[in-house]
Amino acid sequence: MSDEEHRSIASRSRRRWIAGSLLLALLFIIGYCLRQGRHPAIGPPRDSELVDSEAPVVMRARVMTGKPRAASPATTLDICGLGKVPLDTSDPSAADRYIDGLTAKARSRWLATLLDSDDIRARAAGLLLQRWLTASGPVQPIAEQTRDALVQLAVGAGDPAVYAMAVYACDTYSDLSPSGSCQQITLQHWSAIDADNAVPWLLLAGKAHTANDVATEAAAFGHAAGAHRADAYNFSLYSVTESALPGDVTPLERWILGIALIGIESATGSLQYGIASRHCSTAAMQDPELRQQCDALAGLLVSKGTTLLDQSVGTIIGTRAGWPQRRTASLVEEHDALMQVVLQTAPGDSDDMWSCEAVQRGNAYLAQRLRLGELGAVRDTLERSGETVPELAAKHRDFLEAIRRDAQRQAKPSQSGPPP
Repeated sequence: MSDEEHRSIASRSRRRWIAGSLLLALLFIIGYCLRQGRHPAIGPPRDSELVDSEAPVVMRARVMTGKPRAASPATTLDICGLGKVPLDTSDPSAADRYIDGLTAKARSRWLATLLDSDDIRARAAGLLLQRWLTASGPVQPIAEQTRDALVQLAVGAGDPAVYAMAVYACDTYSDLSPSGSCQQITLQHWSAIDADNAVPWLLLAGKAHTANDVATEAAAFGHAAGAHRADAYNFSLYSVTESALPGDVTPLERWILGIALIGIESATGSLQYGIASRHCSTAAMQDPELRQQCDALAGLLVSKGTTLLDQSVGTIIGTRAGWPQRRTASLVEEHDALMQVVLQTAPGDSDDMWSCEAVQRGNAYLAQRLRLGELGAVRDTLERSGETVPELAAKHRDFLEAIRRDAQRQAKPSQSGPPP
């Protein structure tokens, strides 16, 4: 995301980074983008309903509750253990900086433990996250010296997860002319050491497509379709690093650091979904062999995926590949129900993010996510909710319809003044 986009988000609300960081909010973005433009009835998604890389930028303004935010900033912030903290209302970033400052020392100690860890994945994650753990404000690009250290660790270790971190640090999936140490990091090597993982093969297919290498693209996608796993490793950063958190962090610090790191996970990688969607376009499904490959890949994402995005994209591709309407309708209904569980679990408003009640609920979710993974945690919460899948799905469709109406109202020019 460019600096201009970051500034645009910040200008809309003093709390955008919270919405961007919170995984629960990201899940709502996914749900909204997948359903945008549809009549709110159960049914398979249309071909156009794949997650757009630009959509999160547009939607972060309303992800917390979908309710319009007040134009005037809050004068105080309710922070667990500190009470009502006064804010400078002339500074839209006052709350962000205050919250960020609360974790500075904990972040520094966390980094030191990671970099000194005997666990190679924890050490690699420390290098990948070093800029965030040592500096306040927006996450900066990885420093060249740190990137070189991560590359050397990845080359020597032969660990797929560590290698994936080096791929992200070097932007290997999109950089056609790598320089410096990043020349040692290739998608071909990731595919070789992680051959049963669909993700490196999809990224390799995407890079081949950009280079107009049709043969390599087709071969790589064939390998992806035959894989039995789909793991980009970016959603493992929190689980890899959580045990290195300082033992004396407060519940508030744990919550702040946890959602921030999960936000970084969510913003890392994920190009494989767009590559799979393009390769499995509706037009491409006229080829029986390719349709069979896409059917297999969709089945992998739906049956063995660990995130709600896996489930959603798998359903879309499966629909194009000709899955029965009953199967796709059932998947969409479950997805809607899970989205509603996420919304009901999240704090009611972003101004309540740091209250003791929100912190307690948030840390309970983080613990559950560590134990079960993203999709497993949400499914477990659904099972314990006391509500059925159809009931929750209906609530979510009503919620999205209200959001849609609100967006339409806000898009209309004011009758009493000049257009925005």
